[in-house]
Amino acid sequence: MTARERTATTRRDTRETQISARVAIDGTGVAAISLPLPFFKHMVEAFIKYSGMDVTLDGAGDIEVDAHHLVEDVGLVLGAAVSEALGDRDGIRRFGEAHAPLDKSLVRCVVDYGRRPNVVYEMAPLHGRINDFDVEVIAEFVKGYAQAAGATIHVDCIRGDNLHHIAEAAFKALGLATRDAFQVIGGGVPSTKGTL
Repeated sequence: MTARERTATTRRDTRETQISARVAIDGTGVAAISLPLPFFKHMVEAFIKYSGMDVTLDGAGDIEVDAHHLVEDVGLVLGAAVSEALGDRDGIRRFGEAHAPLDKSLVRCVVDYGRRPNVVYEMAPLHGRINDFDVEVIAEFVKGYAQAAGATIHVDCIRGDNLHHIAEAAFKALGLATRDAFQVIGGGVPSTKGTL
């Protein structure tokens, strides 16, 4: 892989949301996040911390209508920045997997950054509200991120009953699996086809 800086900046402005993100893949997990949804901000920070990326992200949107638009669009913008920063993905491991426990909660995440967006989201216990945040919309972040990043993401709640702990374990597992997938191991494009 050529020695290039794996960074990118993206922006999305719609009638519903205004979001910008800067991503440095080879960082130390530093997150500078500005979002008007405190619990969701906390979850994105957990993802960034364990992914090893450095991310600056600012977002605003019509949360008085619903959190859905902002949560989904944060996934789209962050995923687009990640995809651009990865470039042709030459030399990356591509696949990653992780389990993350948080007290009694345990979540597994398996990823493939092979430009085949897909999501299998088996998080049945994750429904209800934390403060005023509907945790079911977390699925929209994962879907938006996978679509824009060109990733297949499987996330499964193995056990748990505390909503905060289940959600946080999921974001940590996604971060850990992503860190694994982004490692540069050499060997050209990671595909038997010779291209992604």
